[in-house]
Amino acid sequence: MDCFLVEPDQIHGDLLVLRGDEYRHLSRVLRKRVGDHVFVTDGKGTMYEVIIRSFSRSEAECGVAEKYERWNEPRVEVTLAVSLLRNPSRFDMVIEKATELGVTTIIPLLCERTIPKHEKHARLQKIAVSALKQCGRSILPHIFVLTRFETLVRSAERFPLRLIAHEQTEQSQFLGSVLQHHKDDRSVLLIVGPEGGLTTGEMALASEQGFVPVSLGPRRLRSETAAISGISWIVGAS
Repeated sequence: MDCFLVEPDQIHGDLLVLRGDEYRHLSRVLRKRVGDHVFVTDGKGTMYEVIIRSFSRSEAECGVAEKYERWNEPRVEVTLAVSLLRNPSRFDMVIEKATELGVTTIIPLLCERTIPKHEKHARLQKIAVSALKQCGRSILPHIFVLTRFETLVRSAERFPLRLIAHEQTEQSQFLGSVLQHHKDDRSVLLIVGPEGGLTTGEMALASEQGFVPVSLGPRRLRSETAAISGISWIVGAS
């Protein structure tokens, strides 16, 4: 079933109104009709199954048939902190796939070896919205502004489990094995560095702040592959 995103102020009890781009997609692209059922999420964790009641020139009124909390959401809340990548399209893919896999928060990172120094925040948020609707989940990931590695690491105490992927980590610290010892942790932060890897100083700082270094396997992965692989293991183990 097709899925749409609605602003909280467009929900009034059992009545829900679609406007703007969502209305145009509903009426002009998909050509939905009165009586059709669609899913609509508020992006905060609630999914509504609605029935289209009426169309006007600028909006569609829908009646709420069913309401679901945390629809299609994993049990664990995953925050992905990942360095900007040289190729913007690869970073776009990370945003898209992280959203599809169930990440709650995405933090673009500026590490010592990060080459790009700026991100197009509005574009990243748009990619997340599109992925949210495509996969049919109910929480729209919050995308932070570009954050320095040191700033994040020094302020991560709120995460019960803090993981940092590093290619030189021993296989005994494979992510899947580490997760077996943290089955009760419901909030996880995973850091993935840039193409050139994290520096010795960055890894030392992370260790001081309680981060657990993890391996993602014997092969050296691209940053975007590492991010997707790491998320998959965390969500799959929850």
